[in-house]
Amino acid sequence: MKRIAVKIGSNVLTRSDGALDITRMSALVDQVAELRSAGIEVIMISSGAVAAGRSEVDAVREMDSVEQRQLYSAVGQAKLMDRYYSLFREHHIIVGQVLTTKENFQTREHYLTQQGCMQVMLETGVVPIVNENDTVSVTELMFTDNDELSGLIAAMMNVDALIILSNVDGIYNGVPGEPGVEVIREVEPGRKLQDYIQKKKSSQGRGGMQTKANIAQQVASQGIEVMIANGKREQILTDLVFSPESTVHTHFKPLTGVISPHSVEDQLAGAKEASKELLGLSDRKKNDILCAIADEVIARQDSLLAENSKDLARMDKASPLYDRLKLTPARLQGIADDMRHVAQLPSPLGRTLKESTLSNGLHLRRVSVPFGVIGVIYEARPNVSFDVFSLCFKAGSACVLKGGSDADRSNRAIVQLIREILKEYGVSPDVVQLLPTDRSATAELLKAHDYVDLLIPRGSAGLIHYVRENAQVPVIETGAGVCHAYFDKYAELEMGARIVNNAKTRRVSVCNALDSLLVHKDHLPDLPALCAPLAEKDVVIYADDLAYQALQGYPSGLLRHAKPESFGTEYMDYKMAIRTVGSLDEAIEHIARYGSGHSETIITRDAAAAERFQSLVDAACVYHNAPTSFTDGAQFGLGAEIGISTQKMHARGPMALEEITTYKWLISGNGQTRPE
Repeated sequence: MKRIAVKIGSNVLTRSDGALDITRMSALVDQVAELRSAGIEVIMISSGAVAAGRSEVDAVREMDSVEQRQLYSAVGQAKLMDRYYSLFREHHIIVGQVLTTKENFQTREHYLTQQGCMQVMLETGVVPIVNENDTVSVTELMFTDNDELSGLIAAMMNVDALIILSNVDGIYNGVPGEPGVEVIREVEPGRKLQDYIQKKKSSQGRGGMQTKANIAQQVASQGIEVMIANGKREQILTDLVFSPESTVHTHFKPLTGVISPHSVEDQLAGAKEASKELLGLSDRKKNDILCAIADEVIARQDSLLAENSKDLARMDKASPLYDRLKLTPARLQGIADDMRHVAQLPSPLGRTLKESTLSNGLHLRRVSVPFGVIGVIYEARPNVSFDVFSLCFKAGSACVLKGGSDADRSNRAIVQLIREILKEYGVSPDVVQLLPTDRSATAELLKAHDYVDLLIPRGSAGLIHYVRENAQVPVIETGAGVCHAYFDKYAELEMGARIVNNAKTRRVSVCNALDSLLVHKDHLPDLPALCAPLAEKDVVIYADDLAYQALQGYPSGLLRHAKPESFGTEYMDYKMAIRTVGSLDEAIEHIARYGSGHSETIITRDAAAAERFQSLVDAACVYHNAPTSFTDGAQFGLGAEIGISTQKMHARGPMALEEITTYKWLISGNGQTRPE
């Protein structure tokens, strides 16, 4: 170990009467000094200020809990640090106090300021002693206790281990003291401890063993070793570091190949460096890795679904994003199949796209090459994590993923799986990076022109607009999907009902789902039959006046009068607008006004009408007698997709392997020089 964080609880530092236990403090300071002599940097997260203050001050009037905490902290913090200062001075060690609040972890600027301060302290030999500033902390934004703070500090400072000292030996497998009950010595990643942990809180602090276990598992999931031990045992710190096997404690085994706990810039720089490694990686090895990941998706199905369920539990089931967020065994199987399909596709790299020989004898070749690093910003769709990685990896690029907070647990489990397989195959895990979910990480990604070669936003119109307006990195837009179906004068009713139902209800939350149905006025009598399958799926219809009258048999609770904003809306829900048009050209005009350039379809038996529609409608995918639900990279035979581009430069429609490569010119000569 090169750097550790040590959290010391109130029950370790205080006697039964609440006063500071100077003997115990002295013993711990002696051990920290010994660790430093062995070349180990130590960051201390110390409780005890409130307890120390409580023993010093007699209240002159009745105070509420907030006032008491502020008063005791103000007095006790000075007393606590004075004791630490005196004890460390005996070892000729300087200590520095770092007081923080939860608000200081909310913005990137404050986060980096704290990190920089402690880094300078460590570099100059000063021991940081960290505590929450209870005198100014807003109650609603306080840390659960210093266990939570210690976890944040451990990740911020990229420590090798976090040691949490309590007044018990660790996590027990039952009620301590009962026959057969003993300390759980090793906790594997993902193991559930709720059934074994007593929920009683400590007498002096705000936390309990449940909190410690939760924090320990979170920190271990970031690749940091965690130990929970009895801080009142003699030589506990040095024993844990130098002879952990013979020291009673609970050890939380860290995940391997985990997502980097470093700063966003470190992650971006890591991806840039790792992308160079991909240049020399054979296509065969890439394919082997993709297939191994696909196998592991199925093998770890239960754990992936468990993490996904935690994300789902935080989202309203009525939200249009709920279905996008949800993973199922069938969807995981589809993800695995798509990855295997990508592995089977020919490499998009090294292809000669153009070749010629000039009159002067120079030979020119335009050859496909990787972008390098591709960043993707997306919302509540954890499958995107797999799709983006598989395509970028096959196409020779590292990928930086910026998912939304709604899917954070799912995304972390997915990226963790991928990184572990990469490490097993001897490939740098940094070829895939998952950034924090906060907005400051998005802002850094948008400005990362030194590290990222291409940025692709996937999500709402608001997200895409924000990225387009603020990015300093080249962007390929994957616009919102406001999709239309035009039921032409010469359309067949039975076919139309199938197409409209499939386009609308197959998966309402995806970008290729139908949002508006345009109906030729001659088919108004057929509208009830055309929409009958939608009624069975409880689709709400916003109809113009003519369509509303024609749909009087439609369930009254599902039929609404259309408003101007009903058209041009991407519903991502069991909702759809209907407008009556008098001609093909009127339908085309409506789509030009309200469409997003994603996917549009015409249902007709008139070949000339279909040809005109497909010629004049400006969209990435224009269908004839088929639903817009087919707009998908896998359906197009491209493997998984990285998004549906609605712009017109470089890539349009489903973007797969070919679309996420660029090219360079290779020129060969024989001593030719350009004339003066």
